[in-house]
Amino acid sequence: MDTFTLLKFFHAIGFLLIFGGIFAIFLSEWQSHTTHDVRVFAEAARYNLIFRNCLIAPGSIVVTITGIYLVLELDMGFFEEPWLVGMWGLFACEFFEANLVARRHNRQTLRCARQALETGALTPEVRREAHGPLGIFTHFLDIPMTAVMVWCGVARPDGWIEILTGAAIAIVVAMALSLTVPNFHRWTAEKA
Repeated sequence: MDTFTLLKFFHAIGFLLIFGGIFAIFLSEWQSHTTHDVRVFAEAARYNLIFRNCLIAPGSIVVTITGIYLVLELDMGFFEEPWLVGMWGLFACEFFEANLVARRHNRQTLRCARQALETGALTPEVRREAHGPLGIFTHFLDIPMTAVMVWCGVARPDGWIEILTGAAIAIVVAMALSLTVPNFHRWTAEKA
C-alpha cells in the first residue's frame, strides 16, 4: 500500500471519529433537553465531555496530521486551491470553536448537572444556566459545518462562491435548529 492511500485511509478514519463524536454529543444533548430525571441530565452532561475527549479530540489530531501530510504528498500549496483553503479554514474555525466555546459549554453543563444532582431537582433555571444560547448554537453548528468540510474534500469546488454558500447554509441550519429544538423541548416539558 502506498503512502498516499494510507494517508487518505487514516484521514477518513479521523473524520469518522469526529462525526461519531459529534453525533454522539448531539444525541446526548438531545437527551439532556428532553429528560425530567436529574440523573439522566447529569449522565448526558458527563457523556458530552467523554465523547469530546475520546472521539472528537483524537479524530481532530489524526485529521490534522494526515491532512498536512496529504497536502505535502500531493505537492500542493496550502493556499493554491479554494477547496483546500475551505477545508483547512473551516477545520481551523471548528477547532477554535470547539476549544473556546464548546469545551466551556460542556464544563458549564457538567457543573450545573452536578449541582442539580446534589439538590435532587432539575429546575428550568438549571436548564437555562446549563444550556446557554451560544453553547446550543455551536453544538448545532458542528454537524453541518463538518459536513461542509467533508464536501470540500470530496467535491473539490473550484470557486469561493460554492464554499461560502455551503458555510452560509450550515450557519442557517444551525440557527434554525438552535431556535427550534430547545423551544420544542421546553414546550413538551411544560405539557408533561
